Amino acid sequence: MNRSALFSRFWKWTIQPRPSWKVDKAEAAVLFTVFGCTGSSSMLLVRPTLEKMGLEGSWKDGPNSYRVISFFSVTPIYSMILLTLGTLAGRHAYFASMTLKIWNRFLPKSVSSKLMPKACNTVDVVKKVVK
Repeated sequence: MNRSALFSRFWKWTIQPRPSWKVDKAEAAVLFTVFGCTGSSSMLLVRPTLEKMGLEGSWKDGPNSYRVISFFSVTPIYSMILLTLGTLAGRHAYFASMTLKIWNRFLPKSVSSKLMPKACNTVDVVKKVVK
């Protein structure tokens, strides 16, 4: 089997409809695992980077520069890791919708609507998941 056929099979598997996590305990376990790994991974990447930049602190104790830079660096890193791990876990449609929800909170609609390419095969699937 060639690589494009393998990728095609993988992509079909990752965008297929899944049961709701509220109904299926296995689905809930997969989703919660992806969210947990994503949060831990994003902080493991951002904190050492901030320390190398000479910024040490926390959300509670500051300094304000740490808070601002941490916020603006964690958000894109978190969303990239979430989409990557979610796709690898076979839940691309669900995590693409979660990523869009994250960005919709921070960006104007005119910008966030352009995040999902028009030619993307998952647009219809993601719209169903978001509703």
